[in-house]
Amino acid sequence: MVSICAAVVLIVMSISGSFMLQYVRNNEIENARIQLVYRARFVDEQIVQLFPPGQWMYQFESRNRMPAGLNEIQAVILRSDTGIPIAPEELRPFQFNDQAVIAALAGESGFIIGTRGPDLSGIEQEWIAYAMPVERDGTVYIVYTRMSTRPMNDHLSSLTTAIILMVLSALVITVLLWFVFASTLSRPILALTRQAREMAQGDFDREMKVHSRDEIGQLTENFNHMAKELNVMVSNLALEKNKHETVLHNMTDGVLAYDAKGQIIHANNAAKLLLPFDNLEELPITDMLGRLGFDSEEAKIFTSENVLESTLSASDRYIFASCTPYLNKQEDVDGFVIVLQDVTKLTRLDNMRREFVANVSHELRTPLSSIRSYTETLISGALEDSEITENFLRVIDSEAKRMSVLVTDLLELSRLDDDNPADMEKEAIDLIGLTKMAIKQVEVAASEKNQKIIFEEPDIPYFVEAAPSRMNQVLVNILSNSLKYSPVKTNIEVDIEENDKHYHLKIKDYGMGMSNEDLPRIFERFYRVDKARSRAMGGTGLGLAIAKEIMEAHGGGISAESELGKGTTMILRFNKMGEEA
Repeated sequence: MVSICAAVVLIVMSISGSFMLQYVRNNEIENARIQLVYRARFVDEQIVQLFPPGQWMYQFESRNRMPAGLNEIQAVILRSDTGIPIAPEELRPFQFNDQAVIAALAGESGFIIGTRGPDLSGIEQEWIAYAMPVERDGTVYIVYTRMSTRPMNDHLSSLTTAIILMVLSALVITVLLWFVFASTLSRPILALTRQAREMAQGDFDREMKVHSRDEIGQLTENFNHMAKELNVMVSNLALEKNKHETVLHNMTDGVLAYDAKGQIIHANNAAKLLLPFDNLEELPITDMLGRLGFDSEEAKIFTSENVLESTLSASDRYIFASCTPYLNKQEDVDGFVIVLQDVTKLTRLDNMRREFVANVSHELRTPLSSIRSYTETLISGALEDSEITENFLRVIDSEAKRMSVLVTDLLELSRLDDDNPADMEKEAIDLIGLTKMAIKQVEVAASEKNQKIIFEEPDIPYFVEAAPSRMNQVLVNILSNSLKYSPVKTNIEVDIEENDKHYHLKIKDYGMGMSNEDLPRIFERFYRVDKARSRAMGGTGLGLAIAKEIMEAHGGGISAESELGKGTTMILRFNKMGEEA
């Protein structure tokens, strides 16, 4: 590691030093060029242009005085045709024919670096030279200036030596600092390594101390931040797991989960309540599928491509079970999930639907059979006997009316099943007046059995929002049933109670009553407590179902209280004006 750092320092310092030397050399050359140009222009302005050529030799000593720092520059005036010096006198023996002079002979200024030639002492050395063509009285001359490269080379040599010493010093310092700071760098890295191992084992609570603000310190801070974030993430995952487990345990559907070996790994509370198995958590999946009613052969070859479904009848419940496999990343079966649903209510509703269809068929078949038998009898020859014909026609008319009432009630229920029946337009009505009107409508039927309807009328009106005709239909139906199923010479009591939001209209009779088994079903369609007696009295079994639909469409309700042999109390609940259900 030390050698790598030293190599990096050496390369960086060498490249930097090379660029520095090149930069200084370029600056030195540019400065020399500027000085040479300045000296050439000075000679042109102060000697060539002011004096005739014959005096240049004499004027050169007195006029060719330059500012400090420029005296090492040698200047000479050359003939443009031969390049032979004209002045000063000490340079006349020399011959100047470098590239700068050649460029000036061609009419352009020339600049050259490294041209070789003797100095005034005859010593050969390198020069930086500049030649500039000038004109005097139509004649072209060349002003040639040059300076030795020795000062510049000495300066660059000194700078090179300094850079080499600086590189060597940097290498030494780098090695020393590496050994000094190696332990400082390694300690936090080792600490981070230990912390990483502890985090891999699930310990996210430990926080490392930050001893510096450098990269190691920042790494430590980031590591601590990562540990906190991982701790939060793991906590959130644990929370989500707890939520899922809570949801599973509180689901109304039962859930059983099995691993790939068929052993149970999870069973929520609903599953334990739905299945009447004592050793539920010990049963493997094959035994469980068998107990749930699945075919044993299907259970043996159960794969990811089929889903098993079955309905289990357990005591008074119906349990629907479906078994589905779940797969891993390799698309292999990794376990199984059995979902249990209590479909008792749906099954009972389906049974009610079937019973409803059977009742409708029965209710229609009975009068149709009677009509058909009497009609066939009349056709066979009974028409000749007027008395028999009249009796038969009365029976046919009665049965036809009975079917008409049944069909009317069925259509009524169908209309009430709509969300907005056409005749359900509500308005503010007085419940007291509505009750009195319904009582008056059934007084004739009550008088035929010497029955009396007692209604304690309140002193103030009770307003409700309802469809008058529909409410009248409900009240008349309930009152008629009370009269119909009550003995002669009995009273029917009508009373109204109220609370903060509702009025309760109670209609009590002292008839045969109902058992606790029949009471919950009296509002079902076609349900009769005493089928033979109800049919003999002309009922269709739909009156209370219609009344229930109408009351619920108004946001109210209907219920019953009854005791076998002691009578029944029907309770109608109405919302007060401006109150919700």
